[in-house]
Amino acid sequence: MVLNAKKHLLLALSFFIGVALAFISAQARAEILFEGYSKILSGGVHIGYSIVRYEYDNKKKEFVATSFTKTNELGGNLTESVKAYASDDLAPISYQYTTLIGNQTKVIDAKFEKGKMLATVKDGGKTQKIIKDLPKGTFISSFLAYVMLRSPTGIKQDSKYDYQAVMEEDAAIYKGSAVVKGEETFSGIKTMKVMNDFKDTKFISLINSRGEVFSTKAPAEGIATELVAQPSLATDKMTVPSGILKTLFGEIPTGQKNEIAEVAKKGSSK
Repeated sequence: MVLNAKKHLLLALSFFIGVALAFISAQARAEILFEGYSKILSGGVHIGYSIVRYEYDNKKKEFVATSFTKTNELGGNLTESVKAYASDDLAPISYQYTTLIGNQTKVIDAKFEKGKMLATVKDGGKTQKIIKDLPKGTFISSFLAYVMLRSPTGIKQDSKYDYQAVMEEDAAIYKGSAVVKGEETFSGIKTMKVMNDFKDTKFISLINSRGEVFSTKAPAEGIATELVAQPSLATDKMTVPSGILKTLFGEIPTGQKNEIAEVAKKGSSK
């Protein structure tokens, strides 16, 4: 239950180990829109961390979402990552997903073309091919906050967004809804409170005007994430696999491209 709820909580924060090196140089030219470290909590106990980066490649006119998640023993020793690509209008292009729990590995490689999703799923020793129709307007779930931000109404009070999105962990399409329920502060910063319902999980997100997700909570499951100003506050004493991160992100992310880190930096310089 803990792991299942955690996966849905990381929609806008949301996960691919072994990225093709050909993509790394392209990423280096992309503009980083957001990069941050979040701690993952279960019942208030720190059980893991996630690293998320959103980029826009102006040359290719593509958005790139990269995320890495790791939990400790209390969180099931999970290692999970996603590398997702979307067009300028946030239509899905491709994504690669990897999860490792104990010795069990699952890898999904998906591409989108001609109104279809074509995915190869390798789960343990089994390989499955998936071909599905892609309803108009469907996007990869990692890009939810940006889809909301770029909608005609933007992110404002009482706005409701009904959508269909691809859940990276199982290469399936689900209906969801997000309702903006007014303002709330997080670490002294004004945010919008968003009530989300996706894949049988209800959770609350706090999002700023730039589409940055500061926190998520699933009250029924007791799972939460919180964006922090410094990597060490998220990783604590947990393993940080530098080799995997360099392959995935092209470098070790500093987690300083977000409003939480920016405000903390200004405060420390006074």
